[in-house]
Amino acid sequence: MEDYIVKVNDMTVVYHKKPVLWDVDLKIPPGLLMAIVGPNGAGKSTLIKAMLGLVKPTTGKTTFWGDSYEKQRKKIGYVPQRGSVDWDFPTDVLDVVTMGTYGELGWIKR
Repeated sequence: MEDYIVKVNDMTVVYHKKPVLWDVDLKIPPGLLMAIVGPNGAGKSTLIKAMLGLVKPTTGKTTFWGDSYEKQRKKIGYVPQRGSVDWDFPTDVLDVVTMGTYGELGWIKR
């Protein structure tokens, strides 16, 4: 059994040939309350996006409970920043919460 909930090894992320994160190593053990803090532009969102595969790291690997995000995605929630949400999109809280069940229920059932 994996000793860490999240493990990032040697992650580097490059945007337009410029490294924005480099040599990131991170281990989060079970039961730890953790926050990622820093000034605007420090790479907090990029780190999370790279960990989830939303941004492709140039190097490195992230595991969740010892497996890839794809294998553990039903255990993981991600809410993007306000800037990346279309607030005019017609939806309500129930619809958004129900989206988290699509992995189990599929698109037809609700």
